[in-house]
Amino acid sequence: MVKLTYEQCQQLFDLNALLTQSLEERVVLQNLMAAAMGLVKRADTVIIYEWNEEGYLTFSAGMGVEQSSIRKVKFRAGESITGRAFQERRIYNVSLDHAKNYMTNMSKKNAAAFQRAVDFKTVQSVLAAPLVYQENCIGVLVVDNFDAPGDIFTEEETLIIKILANQAAIALTNSRLYKELEQRNNDLLTIQNMHHTFSNILLEGSGIGQIVHVLNRLLTQPVTYEETVDKANSVFPIISSNETLGYFRLPQTYESYSNIERVAIEQAANVVVLELIKQNNLFERENKLQEELFLKLLDGTWDHQFTYYSKFNKLTKFSTVACLLVEGKKEPLWLQDSLVSKERILRKLEQALHVADRDAIVFHRGFTVFVLVPDTATHANSKVKQLLRRIFPDTEVVAGIGRKVPVSQIGDSYREANDAIQLAKKSRDQQIIRYEDLGFERLWHGTDQGALTQYISDQIGPLINGDPVDYETLKTYIQLNGRHKETAESLCIHPNTLSYRLRKIEDLLSVDLRVQKDFLKLMTAFDILDYLPNIIVPNTK
Repeated sequence: MVKLTYEQCQQLFDLNALLTQSLEERVVLQNLMAAAMGLVKRADTVIIYEWNEEGYLTFSAGMGVEQSSIRKVKFRAGESITGRAFQERRIYNVSLDHAKNYMTNMSKKNAAAFQRAVDFKTVQSVLAAPLVYQENCIGVLVVDNFDAPGDIFTEEETLIIKILANQAAIALTNSRLYKELEQRNNDLLTIQNMHHTFSNILLEGSGIGQIVHVLNRLLTQPVTYEETVDKANSVFPIISSNETLGYFRLPQTYESYSNIERVAIEQAANVVVLELIKQNNLFERENKLQEELFLKLLDGTWDHQFTYYSKFNKLTKFSTVACLLVEGKKEPLWLQDSLVSKERILRKLEQALHVADRDAIVFHRGFTVFVLVPDTATHANSKVKQLLRRIFPDTEVVAGIGRKVPVSQIGDSYREANDAIQLAKKSRDQQIIRYEDLGFERLWHGTDQGALTQYISDQIGPLINGDPVDYETLKTYIQLNGRHKETAESLCIHPNTLSYRLRKIEDLLSVDLRVQKDFLKLMTAFDILDYLPNIIVPNTK
């Protein structure tokens, strides 16, 4: 049985006391190195290798070696004596011949770095002990002898190294746990500070720009906020109730950030959601006020609220104002359950209109957008159409524009705009209708649809149910006001062919196209047909 001297036992006890006094890994390793060198007389080098996340045993601390070189050594499990001790979790105590044999599988890169670290000395004996804590091997303690040729290390020295290895495993594990706990506490403090900073931004109303600025500082990288993205690479979606409200454009993938950086991104996203909710509440309150003021205008009342609300108060400076209504033809312009869809669409429309006139007022009632345009602005149909197409690229939109009227008569312009937009919804090809441009359509809008349908049937019913070529011929002839030559050219047919078709149509409908009254009846029928899109017309294509 191996026995240690009183002095050796005392040194080991003293070391154990030192190891319990500090949880700092550097101090723990220094005490272990000094104890090993003092207790093992033949020890020329003492090295501790630790297993890292990449799957290598790498230098952690040592004495008697050139550290810049030894740090380049990366042992795999099973490589050389050190790797074998780690893999098999047992002590290796070998002399020169066995040491050379065990070191034959060392990589050339590791062998060269190790030789430089020990000043190209020849190993006489090696003692390698695994650092095992609760069946988990965390590294290896290696003692090399270069100067004293002879046998392996003594049983006494082996026992000392085994005890030191066990103490090292416990001390290093405790040090790591303490370091992890300290890091967690620091992370919690950092997270708390981040939460405090972002909360202040929200309370101060600094906006999304300031949130992004703080996130840039925390990540030390440029980050941008975008409402929509074309490419989803390196973006972090900002989501609330299954709705994506926007994105953070990141310079690298979200997964590549550290845990604390991910928390920063997530907290910033949460604050953006709260900021958007706050902005939306303010938007809805402002819209409600504008709606109430508009209703008062319709009623002919004008009270102190107009004075306090600058947008509507500006109307008093203008002699006339026109009402413009915008709706989706087949579907709403915004998603009903969306938090930001409606607000963003109205903001875009308002910004676009303000390019031409800063005094235009934009709000909504239900799914209808209301625009009050003062007399200083002139919006041609083509410009309005381009504007709507730019803002609603994927939605079929219609608009109705009332006449310019005195502010006190805004109700008349509103009713006209409403009639115009209803006509636009029914029209086959008119997206924007000005009430002042309407002719007989003003009368049709108040006429029973059944009566209009019957009129079409009486005038051109046989044509609708007959040959599509005849239908297209008469329609083109009516559109060109009976100009024979231009009609033939438009239809790409010979004038004689056109004459034949027209005589055939006259016989079919019992009309004379040379008679103004008959021609006017047919023209009216085609105009009403455009107003009633539900009637199926022949496919002439």
